[in-house]
Amino acid sequence: MDAANYISTLDRLELLNQEPFRADFAFIDLAVDERFLQFLYDSDRQGAVHWRSLLENTRWQASWQAGPVFLEFAGDSHFRDKLKERLTQLPLGILVESSESPEQVFEWAQGWLLALADSDERLFRFYDPRSFRPLMATLQERSRSMVNPGAAIYWSQSGAWYAYRSAGQTETGDAPEGISLSQAELLELPGFRLADRAMVYTNVYRDYLPYSENPGVWVLEQLQEANSLGFESASLQERWLRLRIRNGAPLLGRLDYREIMNKPDMTPADRLNAMESILESTDATT
Repeated sequence: MDAANYISTLDRLELLNQEPFRADFAFIDLAVDERFLQFLYDSDRQGAVHWRSLLENTRWQASWQAGPVFLEFAGDSHFRDKLKERLTQLPLGILVESSESPEQVFEWAQGWLLALADSDERLFRFYDPRSFRPLMATLQERSRSMVNPGAAIYWSQSGAWYAYRSAGQTETGDAPEGISLSQAELLELPGFRLADRAMVYTNVYRDYLPYSENPGVWVLEQLQEANSLGFESASLQERWLRLRIRNGAPLLGRLDYREIMNKPDMTPADRLNAMESILESTDATT
């Protein structure tokens, strides 16, 4: 799939810019914030919030302290508001609004957790807010059934709240189909994650981007180039993007940059350090 198709697929998602004012549940990744349970106890002085590990009855149960937990707010809007604030600061998880019972929501979530296999040999971190929009794009038409009828999922990303709300009932009136991810869908997911990151960077650097009919596609093409050259982390890819913006032309069009890329003893970070140093020296002399 080319860059334009990745971006257009993400653009077509039926997402809302909406804060979770009525969320009933949350899924939080303790691996992201080892102090989260202390935050919960400090914020929930009345003991209204109930929680349990999403790893219950899986082979990973003994590692629950570094895994996802399920929270039921039980009407505690004060705790929900404090949690919302924390979710804007760290990619901890997602919030869920649903009229279903806590047990039904828990079972739905465990279904996603085990969506990568028929057994619990592999776990799927569906609750990562950085991956939720890419997941929906990967599923495409099947994304309509990823959320139970009438429910909504909320997540915070780059300071903004997003929501996906399912229809009140499925077209057939039946329960949603069983949760699973095919190998083909798994292969598409990294590409959509990269495209999602490109859309975030497009908003961040919009005032500095060169003219393009579709700025998001242009940014994604730069990230794809960076990834293909061995800059695999988000931080390195963003640095490559900033260099490309500042340089005003393809980076590998420069002989000095090509020489850096051809040196076998340099790490990806070292290459970017060298490129940035050259550009800063050039800026200082012009």
